[in-house]
Amino acid sequence: MRTVALAIAALLLAAPAALANQTPETVLMDLDAFLALYDASKPKPDVPVNPKSPHAVTIPSASYDGQVVFDGDEAISAVFKGTIRVNVLDNDGWVRVPLLPDTVALRSATIGGKPAALVRAPDLGGWLTLVTDRSGSFSVDVEFASSVFSAEGRTSFSFPVAPSAATELTLSVPVAEDLDFTVGGARLQTDRVVGATRVVDALIPSSHGISVTWQREIPDVVQSVDARLYSEVFTLVGIGDGLLSARTTIAWTIQQAGTDTLQVAIPEGVALVDVAGTGIRNWAVTDGVLAVTLNYAAEGSYRLTLEMERPLGEGSAPATAPLVRPLGVERSKGWVGVEARGTIEIAAGDGSGVTPIDVRALPGTILGSTSNPVLLGYKYLGDGAVLPLSVTAHEDVAVLVTLLDTARATTMFTPDGRRLTAVTWRVRNNRKQFLRLDLPDAAELWSASVASQAVQPARAADGRILIPLVRSQESGGALAGFDVGVVYVEEGVAPDAAGRGAFKATLPTADVPVTWVGWTVYAPERARILKKSIDGSVRKTDWLRGPYSDRQVLNTMNTSPSDNGAMQRGGAAQIATGGLGQGASPVSVSVPLEGQALHFEKLLALGEDLWVGFEFKGLKR
Repeated sequence: MRTVALAIAALLLAAPAALANQTPETVLMDLDAFLALYDASKPKPDVPVNPKSPHAVTIPSASYDGQVVFDGDEAISAVFKGTIRVNVLDNDGWVRVPLLPDTVALRSATIGGKPAALVRAPDLGGWLTLVTDRSGSFSVDVEFASSVFSAEGRTSFSFPVAPSAATELTLSVPVAEDLDFTVGGARLQTDRVVGATRVVDALIPSSHGISVTWQREIPDVVQSVDARLYSEVFTLVGIGDGLLSARTTIAWTIQQAGTDTLQVAIPEGVALVDVAGTGIRNWAVTDGVLAVTLNYAAEGSYRLTLEMERPLGEGSAPATAPLVRPLGVERSKGWVGVEARGTIEIAAGDGSGVTPIDVRALPGTILGSTSNPVLLGYKYLGDGAVLPLSVTAHEDVAVLVTLLDTARATTMFTPDGRRLTAVTWRVRNNRKQFLRLDLPDAAELWSASVASQAVQPARAADGRILIPLVRSQESGGALAGFDVGVVYVEEGVAPDAAGRGAFKATLPTADVPVTWVGWTVYAPERARILKKSIDGSVRKTDWLRGPYSDRQVLNTMNTSPSDNGAMQRGGAAQIATGGLGQGASPVSVSVPLEGQALHFEKLLALGEDLWVGFEFKGLKR
């Protein structure tokens, strides 16, 4: 043993020297193998065994089986038994599942035969909500009742339900007659007869609640042989703009038995625009006869309103009042009123079967249906009435759509003869696009404004200046005014060496009448005005008597916004959108108004030249 131990020790001492003299071994592998080995050496992320579900609760399906409950012949409620399949996918504790709206009356809710915990949740719209700590799939069985409403021969009910992937509905109505069912939003609907009960089955998409309507099914041919009908016809005929229109109300009195079909003969060439009445299921015109089908058998009284039209064309033309005839009636009488809509003249021709009456004797059904004056009135009995009309169109007379209430001008002329003038018009505009101005000869326009906003004027082909206008706003039942201003300069004639000279200036001529013109001319203080030389088309006054009698600074760009109110806001909006021209920049033109003030004014300027002139002396240089 000692010999073996010594031998092993000798080998261990000799190993380092032997390894030092050996060449290290090399391992060769391709790139794909190296990358696979490298990826395998990376630490693996922790993957949860059960990842969290994106939805904590789902309702994969729901079915509702209901039956309508009657009190005598009247349906009062619908009682349902429903099964709602609930699937709790991720439950860390308690979950809430809205099942039914609080508009239904809940009788019971059970899970596996045991009562389920349902509460009303105000934060979920007041729905009856299941509160549970269960996990997995289970069914909730519910019993509840919903109100049923009946009107005009039609019965219905509706209520929302919890959205589910598949919603099935079965409804039983214990009546012997055939019913016509309508299930709102149903993608598949069938109805069947089980004994003395009518049953409808439907599949409803998740985006819809339960809404069911039913009514008595009407055979293809319905006859009411026992009903006795009487009618009164009220017709208002209106003529204007090349169109004859009529609104007819037919009042039936139905005795002995009900009827669900009414027939009316429509005049030839008349287009029936609309038919309105209570409980109309369908209406159609065949061979000039209007047939109206109701959802129920009307008894006692019934009213139907017809809207009709007939084109007349332009100019004067003959016309005939469209008088309808109720069919199948024992007796019929009617009244007709005729009104004009526009600048037309209406006269009656030789009628047949009609009697003229004072329009004040027409029934309120006719007079109360229009705010226009009724020109002609007639009554008739039976179904042979014919009322020809003569329509004469008259040419419209042009009236003002834009008016300049005032024009306020200020002119400053300097000792060397130059003139600087500012004019502000108060405008009320309905639909005019531009104010056209004829400036004085050789005048240079410096600025233009509309409603205190600078605008870009244009020049028309005839040389006149075009100022774009805004439309006046309504104010107290009238058009509100706004300001339009221009500033321009003119080169005049300087005084002679002796200081004598003559002044003559002309205001711009607008293409719209001006009610009042006020003009103040400021002459240099040293100038002595020769009063006998004052002349012009504008009268000299000691002061301005018009609405703008105060001295006005020559600055049309600094008008107070409160002066124009809504018009300035409207003008600013149009300018912002380019409605008054692009590229305009506000320019404030101010001149100290010093010197002698000469006042001139004129009432009602109708396009004539507005000028003043006078001689002066005392401006020797």
